[in-house]
Amino acid sequence: MTFRQFAFNNVKRNTRAYLSYFLSCVFAVTVFFMYAVIVFHPDIANYEFRDIVQRGIIVSEVIIYGFSFLFVLYSTDSFIKSRKREYGLLTTLGISKSQLNRLLILENTIIGITSIVTGIIIGALLTKLFLMVFSAVLGLGEVLPFFLSLKAIGITAGLFFIMFELNSLAVVWTLRTKSIMEVFRGSKSPKKAPKFSKALSILSLGAIGTAYYLAYTADLVSMMLRMLPILILIIPGTYFLFTQLSIALTNGLKRNKKYYYHHLNMLTVSDLTFKLKDNARLLFFVTILSAVAFTSSGVLYGLFQSVEMQAERFAPQDVTLISKGKTNEAAFRDETKQVKQSFHEENIPFEALQVNSTQVKVNSSDSRWNDTWLMVYSYSDYKEMVELNGDTVPFNIDNGNAFVLMDDFVSPQMEFELPEHFTIESENEKVNVAVESSDNTLNRSFYVSFPLIVSDDLFDRFYTAAKGNEIYYNYVMDIPNWTNYAEEIATIVGNGNIDYDIAFSDSQAQFYTTNKEAMSYLFFFGIFISVLFFLAAGSILYFRMYQGLDKDLHHFHSLYRIGLTDKEMRKIATKQLALLFFIPFFVALVHAGFAFKALSNMLSTSVTLPVIIVITIYFIIHFANFIFIRNIYTSKLKKVM
Repeated sequence: MTFRQFAFNNVKRNTRAYLSYFLSCVFAVTVFFMYAVIVFHPDIANYEFRDIVQRGIIVSEVIIYGFSFLFVLYSTDSFIKSRKREYGLLTTLGISKSQLNRLLILENTIIGITSIVTGIIIGALLTKLFLMVFSAVLGLGEVLPFFLSLKAIGITAGLFFIMFELNSLAVVWTLRTKSIMEVFRGSKSPKKAPKFSKALSILSLGAIGTAYYLAYTADLVSMMLRMLPILILIIPGTYFLFTQLSIALTNGLKRNKKYYYHHLNMLTVSDLTFKLKDNARLLFFVTILSAVAFTSSGVLYGLFQSVEMQAERFAPQDVTLISKGKTNEAAFRDETKQVKQSFHEENIPFEALQVNSTQVKVNSSDSRWNDTWLMVYSYSDYKEMVELNGDTVPFNIDNGNAFVLMDDFVSPQMEFELPEHFTIESENEKVNVAVESSDNTLNRSFYVSFPLIVSDDLFDRFYTAAKGNEIYYNYVMDIPNWTNYAEEIATIVGNGNIDYDIAFSDSQAQFYTTNKEAMSYLFFFGIFISVLFFLAAGSILYFRMYQGLDKDLHHFHSLYRIGLTDKEMRKIATKQLALLFFIPFFVALVHAGFAFKALSNMLSTSVTLPVIIVITIYFIIHFANFIFIRNIYTSKLKKVM
């Protein structure tokens, strides 16, 4: 048997140990390769978004490659630790350090090349499906044809081969200073009873609780300021949760005599305490990886699914055209005529009306409102516009009061500090009115800051006295099922067809098409990276289980000798494995849950359904991974029975 055959047989005999690691590497290679195919796809050059897509893919490729590098390094190191006795035995039998290093490099190279070849083959088989998904998500209208790029194959194979070889050298470097006895002893769990700090346990709860509060109460404005403090609190809080508080909880279970001495709980809890202490950093790392996967997937899918609702939030009216000044009246009439004609040509049904408005400037007891320009509408005209949109006006008005319409994404402090009275004035009129606020149901305009609804009499007074440059013309359209014509509407009222010197246009369709495209990019680039993080988290748990398997088998052999049955030992093993497997999952789920609450606050809408879909998919994958690992683990137990 040659040295290469010996290395190949070592890999073959440890197939089960390397399976999860191998599959994770294959997944990374597959995703990297399929993204690379899109970068070099010749038909991408025909689309305007080519540069955006290529930049997004390059960023995704860098993230995938960098994370894969760290993951492979950790995984290889874990397997080396689990096989230290084997390497120690080879050393005592006369293998030299250079031969051992060569063996390690050969084994890792075999796994690396196999992963690369398998990943590229699977990627090639899935490329057509991947291009179909890519075309659908980005709304290309047609599916990109199947294409295999030699450049994509070469770059993928070259970069991942370099990655595997560098990781092999890194592992060899870690073993170069080990003595024969150090290698032969391998890794052992600490024998001292695990201890914890009450102060750090309380600190972990305080940090996590504060982060949860900041996320739960965040809105669109405050979240930008709170994001970094939340991360600063949640990461060390989670670390101390596993290194300190988990030990405190298991010690609390030990003090509960009724529970501790019931059936097999004493054996389960006592061994679990050591496992939690030994694996605290690993559980922390898995929790953070899982939380990132849950949060990013949920947020991306939630944003992708909520684009229509956000379009209706930021642009409450289907289509609006606003023109300023009497000098533009005739030109504005021509613009609206052209828009109506284009809608008829595209067979887009609509209803429309035109109302006039004027502008005023504010003075009040609150200096922050002074010199703010408002667009003034009469109550009757406002009611017509709202009813055209299928809504009702939530307030009534008289000559002595007025309502400022404020968007829900404006800082709440501004609405809270709305003064009781405004002095509104134009060039020829000035009146003091009592003001209240109401939710904005009109589209925004860059001409003024907020709409102001006043009584018909007061509006007529200001409008009659207004100068030509204070007059505005508003053309409002309602389009049933506007999402069916979003592309056409956005084109008709877009900047290319509307003269912005004459009229300012705003529509739900413009917001929808622009953000749908942006969310499609983010969703497409981010979802595979999130899945990679999650699979890596599950693989790390598998590696840790396999690394400590010999010690666990010795432990269960001792339990078998003192009289525990096969069923009882499997029950203990399953319970311990389930706790180690699902504790980080559910902690990550709680972390992500508060992130989803913050997202819901920011969007002012529920993201429950998208979140449930994402979490359900992840749970199914995680549960299947648990069953797979449990079956391997319990099958090994049969050897000690």
